[in-house]
Amino acid sequence: MTEKKFGSTMQTLDRLKKSGDLAALTRKTKPGQGGQRYIPLDDIVPDPEQPRRQFDKDQLASLAESIRSQGVLQAITVQPADAAGKHRLIMGERRFQAAKLAGLTKIPSVVREMTDALRMAQLTENVQRADLTTLEVAEAVAAMRAAGRSRSAIATALGWNEGEVSRFSALAKMPEELREAAARNAPIRALSDLSALWKKDEAAVRRFLRETEAGDISRVTVERLRAEIDEKSAASEASVSETKNLEASQSEGLWVTPAGDVDVLNGAGQGSAPDEVPVAPSPSLPQSRFAGASPALLVRHAGLLGRALLDQPASNSKSILIQLKEDGRVVDVPLTEVELVEFLQE
Repeated sequence: MTEKKFGSTMQTLDRLKKSGDLAALTRKTKPGQGGQRYIPLDDIVPDPEQPRRQFDKDQLASLAESIRSQGVLQAITVQPADAAGKHRLIMGERRFQAAKLAGLTKIPSVVREMTDALRMAQLTENVQRADLTTLEVAEAVAAMRAAGRSRSAIATALGWNEGEVSRFSALAKMPEELREAAARNAPIRALSDLSALWKKDEAAVRRFLRETEAGDISRVTVERLRAEIDEKSAASEASVSETKNLEASQSEGLWVTPAGDVDVLNGAGQGSAPDEVPVAPSPSLPQSRFAGASPALLVRHAGLLGRALLDQPASNSKSILIQLKEDGRVVDVPLTEVELVEFLQE
């Protein structure tokens, strides 16, 4: 269900009446000069520019039943016959379809030349119907814009605000996946939000559209997706920051080689042997030793001292194995939770 608020068709017709457009459209003329007459259904063809692409079968069946019992109460509007003798529909597609379903052979019709004002009335009448899909409404709005109507004029005619017109107009430039969701009647406001998220994380939006039914696409579900994307983005930025901090620390004095050895860098940035650059133990901690240990790092995790096992692989590139001094246990710890205490040398 879309979130837009449509005014009723009668409200739209009232506005057209006040502006004078409706009087021009409904002015009676003599038979043969545009007045009402019965035209064979076989001589009428649908308008290819009709905004509505789908019709509710149950509603058509109900209208057909009404036509069987009462006839067609309101004439349809058609263009004059072409060279092949065919009249193109302007307004009344549902009545036309229901009349065929009811078994009629002729239908009351008013013949009119298609004008810009009549086209606007046709589009306005169709957009006001709540059974149009989001895509059909967007295409009707696009047709109004193509006919030269401004956003403010369209908004006034439909009883919308200009922001709503802009959102529907923008659908034409959205990715095809979002247009397909619009065809399934996903609401335009949610699609506008998804379009903005598409620029931040296209893969996440594609996955969301694959896994979410059109009826479940709403500003609430899209907001959840936004939170997930923002959280992932924040985690990625934190990871980049950690990497930069680690690189900065290494450039200041410690460097872990691919072989897992620890080297101390001199001021020129070149590695030197451990015995050439003595490292004083922390004044607040006793010199610690681990049996069989080679040059290593004394670290602290959760208040416990331990030795970083640089020669053994951790669970991932952002963790490190630590052998705790207190009980000899080996734990896998994220680098962000490790505090460097001192450099050990046996």
